[in-house]
Amino acid sequence: MRRGVLAVLLLSLCAALSFTQEVGDRQLWQRLGLTEQESEQVLAVFDRTEQTIRQSRLEIDVLKAELKKLLFQEKVDMQEVEKLLRGSLEWEYRLRLAQITRQVELRRLLGDRKYARLMEAVKRRGQNAGAGGDTGQGDTGKADAGRKGSR
Repeated sequence: MRRGVLAVLLLSLCAALSFTQEVGDRQLWQRLGLTEQESEQVLAVFDRTEQTIRQSRLEIDVLKAELKKLLFQEKVDMQEVEKLLRGSLEWEYRLRLAQITRQVELRRLLGDRKYARLMEAVKRRGQNAGAGGDTGQGDTGKADAGRKGSR
């Protein structure tokens, strides 16, 4: 019974946060001068790449943990180390490809000027989130722009 109540509370909280983030995104899109159609297209770009990005990050974290565990063993199986590293590199590749695809599609959709303004706004949003805030943008500082916390 308690688990059910807890699950309902968590789902309600997630829905509320998602709604709040969506409203924030709409305000951001308006400030950047995006039309309603452009903002919907931007969200569609994020939606198309979101699952790959999240899954890649999850798999990378799992492989890192497995590698750490393996390296603590008295006798380290180097073939297993190599297997884990190759798997991690494959997921890193998928992650970066999804991030780059997202960037290219956004730039094509918005044009250079609006794209640059969007990236600057996302950068400011990440800085406002605090030093511990993860904008989910990888090495580029751009990849996961407007969807932070929306799912």
